Amino acid sequence: MGKSIWVWLLLPVFAGCQSPAEENAQAQSDSIYRAAVTHERQLKDDAFAISPNSPFRDVKEEFTGLRYYPVSQEWKVQCRWDKSLSGNMVSLPDSKGQMRNYTVAGTFTFRMQDRECEIPAYFEESDKNTFFIMFRDSSNTTETYKGGRYIEFRRAGSDDIVLDFNRAFNPYCHYDHNYACPVVPASHIIPVFIRAGERRYNRIY
Repeated sequence: MGKSIWVWLLLPVFAGCQSPAEENAQAQSDSIYRAAVTHERQLKDDAFAISPNSPFRDVKEEFTGLRYYPVSQEWKVQCRWDKSLSGNMVSLPDSKGQMRNYTVAGTFTFRMQDRECEIPAYFEESDKNTFFIMFRDSSNTTETYKGGRYIEFRRAGSDDIVLDFNRAFNPYCHYDHNYACPVVPASHIIPVFIRAGERRYNRIY
């Protein structure tokens, strides 16, 4: 067998391999990312424990922190941003029956667990640099808040959108029903089981 044939046979094997330096760099990147998300969660728990604006301020028992899924890069997804409806205004109800106005940012489309998924994205008020996502998924019936969750993040300055479900969070009205929170529309469903972000808080549910 000629040398050139061996080269072509081995190319697929080599193409799937990483050098030790590349593997180490990837491991370091993963570690830094996990540490960053974990730190954000700790800051939120600390704030909820002491802030006068915390939804737990009237809770008699000691607040010891929210419940989270483990951080995993699996739940960061690259999205296609469809802007065809961008700029339209919509009014959506909150949990107290009041209407809130949002500017449509467009639709994010992505693949997750071998499913093609899409979710509407909004801008809050006049801030065109902060995306607001409301979603429901299959976890809402068993492990996460039944009303759905949110993701909020700053635009990175380009049309490259990474939706990070590790940063999904519960509305305040899950913890204290005196709050008014945007109601996740029934149409905002991602048809997979998303084990990422904040979980259901057992004191209430």
